[in-house]
Amino acid sequence: MDLLEFLKSNISTDNTLDEIINVFDEMCKTPIEEDLLINEYGVYDFTGEDLFYYDLVRQYPDGDDEYYQLRVRIIFSPDEENRHLEDTLWSDDTEENFFDYIRKSNGYDYAKNHKIKSIDIEIDQT
Repeated sequence: MDLLEFLKSNISTDNTLDEIINVFDEMCKTPIEEDLLINEYGVYDFTGEDLFYYDLVRQYPDGDDEYYQLRVRIIFSPDEENRHLEDTLWSDDTEENFFDYIRKSNGYDYAKNHKIKSIDIEIDQT
């Protein structure tokens, strides 16, 4: 099973944030050379509507000087609490386990306690 299908078959809006992170962590145990993990969150207008996005990304070279980004995008309705939360955390910014690192973030604290609106799982290229 490829990585995208693994994520799609094991993640749904019925999962908690911790369960989603655990599935993503499990997927990351499949070796890929030169990969980086990214956790991004904030309120953005990607669709014509402000939404709070909490993204887990695994980025790796595509062989043509660009990158694939395998992304789990967890979407929440915007509110006064999340409107001011925004950050990008890279796995090479810490020596500790990446998943322990992101669980200390303000975005994680917010997302673990709020209802998930929807989830998008996709792969794209930079």
